[in-house]
Parts: sequence; structure tokens; C-alpha cells
Amino acid sequence: MKKIIERALARGVERAEVFFYENLETDVEYEAGALKSLSDTEEKGAALRLVKDGKLGFATTTRLEDIDGLVDNALATAAEGEPVTFEFSEAAELPTPSITDERVKALTVDEMMKHSEDAIARVLDYEKQVNTDSATARRMQRIGVATCRGFEAEFERTAYEFYVGGLLIEGTSMLHTGAGYSGTEFGADHAGLAARTIDDIKRGRTNVDISPGKTTVVLTPRAVADIFLTLNLGVNGLYVDEGISPLAGKLGETILDERITLRDDGIRSGGYFSAAFDDEGVPMQETTVFEGGVLKSYLTDRRTAAKLHHAPTGNGLKAKRLIMSKELGKTPSPEITNWVMDGGEKPHDELMSEIGSGVLVDSIMGIIMANLAAGDFSGNLMYALKIENGKTVGRVKDAMISGNVYELFRDSVVAISKEVERTGILGGIGSHWYPYIVLRDVSIAAKG
Repeated sequence: MKKIIERALARGVERAEVFFYENLETDVEYEAGALKSLSDTEEKGAALRLVKDGKLGFATTTRLEDIDGLVDNALATAAEGEPVTFEFSEAAELPTPSITDERVKALTVDEMMKHSEDAIARVLDYEKQVNTDSATARRMQRIGVATCRGFEAEFERTAYEFYVGGLLIEGTSMLHTGAGYSGTEFGADHAGLAARTIDDIKRGRTNVDISPGKTTVVLTPRAVADIFLTLNLGVNGLYVDEGISPLAGKLGETILDERITLRDDGIRSGGYFSAAFDDEGVPMQETTVFEGGVLKSYLTDRRTAAKLHHAPTGNGLKAKRLIMSKELGKTPSPEITNWVMDGGEKPHDELMSEIGSGVLVDSIMGIIMANLAAGDFSGNLMYALKIENGKTVGRVKDAMISGNVYELFRDSVVAISKEVERTGILGGIGSHWYPYIVLRDVSIAAKG
């Protein structure tokens, strides 16, 4: 990395930054109970950002020996680049989160296959007709950043992902459910995830009708993660800078219910997106986004921080949105890391027992098609159960949920569970910790 910077500076650039990425990944995938694919992939490359005549240039390469070609390409883009309003990172004290697990490094393909096969067998022991899928993946990454201002560091990170799910077709009814884990540690409870899948199938085999209109809704942590996509975008410094976010100019204002405190924790041990620094060398940190319902901070990279006169929060990442793997050809932009919400006072079971009628929502399909940046969400209830007298009595089919996150989570919060459970965003990827949340007067469209 240092050689690339030296070569760039020798060409007369004012500033330079190099990002290095190496990823070794093994994936095992099962479909309908049978092995579908087994793959090993390797990625390695570097990205160069430089400033020439006050303008930003950017280029990438997977041919690390061709330094001159990389510099030439970055200089060519600088001729038409945007004016630069920010500085690259300088040397700083870095955190040391726990993000490497030797157990992940030592995993064999046979062991990965066994984890999936055992989970599939557990589901099929309950019901042979379930079309059962599973996937196991491990990643070993090395990430480094160096700048002309004295920052030069790298770290290793492991990642482990596991999923098991099932599709049960009975007559005209299709029931799909599943559970997963992702983190830097080998922390998946494989048997427990299979048990959760079985429990969801058991509770969802009976279909029931509900009346359309506004009703009480209990959001599981998975459903909270789905709906909080709206908040993810609302506090994104890029959307704030462009005036797309309704939270622009509202730092210090009460936005949500006073019981809601949310943090973006980039240094949480075992968190899927935890790291020592982000993809432009800013130390990762724990950032309080909402505290007691008050908006405390946006999430920024260096570029948006400079535009908003806001400190960079260590969220400048080269991430593929939603999938959240690295994309070498993308310049850093604000992205969430691990979101953590404080729990409430009552256990989940007690909250459920107090509900006369309502809907337990666990996952929402198609939510990304709504105007998320404005706080609006809508989608089909992929997995939801009707509640009667504090108990779930069957699955709700052919229904949709909609609302505005800022209105509902400011005015309609009934209760927040004491338990805070680990979940992932849109299907399982990522480490986020949310409670169960009870909301009143939520719009449900259904046949009835």
C-alpha cells in the first residue's frame, strides 16, 4: 500500500489513499435437502483515491503488481472528478474489537456440510414433506488502509453464516420460514435454529382470517429489523446531505418514543460488521443514533461529514447494500454496522399475555419497494400469526402491513420487551440486536 502512495505522490498528486482487500470464502448450499453447490472463491485487490488539482480520482485493480496502471487510471478520472472537500485519514488510536475466531479458520468443508445436513435432518424428522434448504459459509478477510497523512493499518476478520429454512405446501397453502446466524464468531446454535424453523412451521400450519383495518401489532426482532430499514436510510449522511431524509436539520429533536434508544456499534464483539476501522481509515466506534427518542447523530463517511459539518462516525464502507459484502469498485459511503436497541421493562411473554387481539409480525416481504427514505414502509406479511387472548392461533395469509416509521414509533408504541435478540437484516445477513415492540393502530390490509 505504501508503494502505491509513494508512486502517486511522485506523479504530483496532492493527496492519496489506498484500500486493500483480501477475502477467502467457502460456501456450502443445500436445496430441497440435497447438496446444490460447494465453492471456494478468492478476491484480492486494491482501490486508489487521489486528489489532483483539487479533484478526486478513483481506480481499482486486481493486478497488484501493476502500480503504474492503477495510478494512471486514477489520474485519468481525476480530470473529470468532483471537487474534494474532505481530508483523508491521519494516524489515530484504533479500537481492538473481537472480530477473529480461530474456530472459523479451522472449519473444514466436511464440518460445514454436517452442520447443514444435521439441521435439515432435524426439520425432516418433524415433517418429511418440508422442502428444506440450508447454507453454511465462512469468510477470512484481510483489510488495510494507508494514506499520505500517516495512516497505515490492517486487520483480519473472520465471518460465519448459517441458515436453515423450509417450504411446506399443503393444498393451496404455501408456508415458508427459516432462521439464521451471521457474525465474526462461530456462534451459531445450529440445533436451536432448526428448532425455531420447526416451531414456526408448527404454529403456521393453521391458516386463519383477520379483519382488515388498524390493529395491535407485535413486531418480533426480525420484523423490527425489516422496518428499521427506513431508519437506516433516514440517518444516512448521504441522504441527509441530499435533502432526501426527513431527518435533515433535526439533530437534537425528539423523533421517536422516549423509550427508544438505538446505537450503531461498529466495535461490538462478534458483530458481523465490527472492525478496527472503516474502509477509509476512520476508527470504528459506538455511535448513539437515538437516545430517549432524541436524534443524536447521523452516520457519516468523510465526504458527508465534511458537507454536514459533522464528525465522521466510522461508517464509510465499500458495501453492497443489503448484502453488505465488500465491493472494491465502490467508493466509501455511509452504511450501518451493527444496530443495537435497548430493551424495555416487561418480558415478552408478559407483553403477549396482555393482548386481547392482534397480529404477531415476524417477517415482511417486499418492504424495499416502499419509499423507505421518507420513512414509509409496506409489504406482504411473509410470516405473521393472529393473536387471541394472548396466544397465537394460526397464520395470517394474504395480508399487507403499511405505515410510517416516524409516526408509528413516535405515537403508537405500547411496550418494548425486556429481551433483546440477535437478528439480521432482510433474511438474516448482519448482526443486529432488537427487542419485541408492541404497536397500536397499525394498518393491515387483508381479505376479511
